Amino acid sequence: MTERSVIITGGAGFVGRHLIRELQKHSSFSRMCVLDSSVENLPAGVEGYAVDITRPDTYVNILRDCKPAWIIHLAAVSSVGFSLAHEDLTRTVNVFATQELIKRAIEIDTHVRFLIISSADIYGTAGPSPLSELPLALARPTNPYGKSKLEMEQIIERDYKEYCIRARPFPHIGPGQHTGFVTADFASQIVAIEHGKQAPEILVGNLEAERDFTDVRDVVRAYRLLIEKGTLGEVYHVASSRAYSIQYILDTLLEMSTSLVRIKQDESRMRPSDTPVLIGAIDKITSATTWKPEIPLDISLRDILEDWRHRSSWSI
Repeated sequence: MTERSVIITGGAGFVGRHLIRELQKHSSFSRMCVLDSSVENLPAGVEGYAVDITRPDTYVNILRDCKPAWIIHLAAVSSVGFSLAHEDLTRTVNVFATQELIKRAIEIDTHVRFLIISSADIYGTAGPSPLSELPLALARPTNPYGKSKLEMEQIIERDYKEYCIRARPFPHIGPGQHTGFVTADFASQIVAIEHGKQAPEILVGNLEAERDFTDVRDVVRAYRLLIEKGTLGEVYHVASSRAYSIQYILDTLLEMSTSLVRIKQDESRMRPSDTPVLIGAIDKITSATTWKPEIPLDISLRDILEDWRHRSSWSI
């Protein structure tokens, strides 16, 4: 096979580290370059470059040197909660930095291709579930994160569609995710309780909300298959096509622990912008790549809890 390289922006983060493992096992890339704000402890054979994704001067020479066939753009403000407190920064990173990255990379090499990671949060209150791809004009995002991803997609649709495949993942979870996301928040609190570092009480937000959760290891397999078999200009959902309540997530995690835990609602965790349930339709990605999710939710939750137990063991 012809030697080729790939750049993963945000490759040192939660999804990026899983994606690196997936590509190392199953792809033909001879060179893998990660651009992130911190690139410590990357796997052997991966080149890490500390950059500021909002400043092209920190990465344009790396684009020239790496000569990527593909750029997988994961770098983003990805937390809805963070976006509510930092709307301007969210827009700077998710919209303008993405636009500038695509522009600079194409100026260097018009043959470069992009897998751009958007989000199902762009839909907000739009459309029925299961949700097939909707025109961007019908999207109704309810938070700054979703709004930034929608604006980013509108720019790509207008200016760079022929260079890009877009993925719209629904919520994804798995080992290695940091707090600020519901399964990690629950698991970290359960483990803290197990070790006597937290009172036997878990603070929760809206337990009635339902989400379409997919294991991150299935998600990165979808990303790999999209760069192998997807069509430029197209948009694909990455989802499980089934929704579970946050109550179910918490109950399942608690069943995996021997600790007795009280549940307390925390008003600060209740978001008025919470969207109703959205379930992703995956017929399109399955038809294009044969991808379907394989890891059951209960296995994902078990692995998340064990990951937090392992992390905790280092600090005991």
